Amino acid sequence: MIEGKNITKLFGKNGLKSTDITVKKGEMAALAGASGCGKSTLLNILTGMLRPDSGSVFIKGTDISKLSEKERTALRSGVIGYMMQKNALLPELTVWQNILFPAYTAKKKPDKQKAEEIAERLSLTSLLGSYPSQISGGEYRRAMLARVLVTEPEIIIADEPTSNLDRESAEIVRDMLKEVNSSGTTVLAASHDPMLLESADRVIDLGDRSSENV
Repeated sequence: MIEGKNITKLFGKNGLKSTDITVKKGEMAALAGASGCGKSTLLNILTGMLRPDSGSVFIKGTDISKLSEKERTALRSGVIGYMMQKNALLPELTVWQNILFPAYTAKKKPDKQKAEEIAERLSLTSLLGSYPSQISGGEYRRAMLARVLVTEPEIIIADEPTSNLDRESAEIVRDMLKEVNSSGTTVLAASHDPMLLESADRVIDLGDRSSENV
């Protein structure tokens, strides 16, 4: 489902050094490594949001470097659901409107019943009329995950999905990622969370380029 070959992206002397990565269909893989080793950079490249200095990325066998910006955006709207580390909800929309927003951008009729079920599973039902500025950090992260899940992507890529969450919120997010993976969705999550790393099928250590897990 995901294959990266000799990917490099440098920012001065720092950044992502030559990296290979493969994630199989239906796998739940966790990306580990110290802060600053390039995890977020790699995820941005794999989702087509950032172009590498060198190397290539294949999603379902398609070389995304050959896609136009419009085609890469369509890929993120359809095949890939990306839960970024930074806050990404639209502040002028309610939580409910944010959750449905990706369906509209993908020009799909949103399945509101499915969205309601996702919101309930993520303990967001009572917050759907609130705005992002009115909810807690843990609620915000769960809303971002709900927004990713609503289009039922084939691949979920998540950057530190449980970072800065309390125990309950982190457990909800981990359980939901595991649940969608068990239904066939491929998951790649960058994380420092020991429990998320433990629940993954495979841990990819970005700090160990010689590892057979990469």
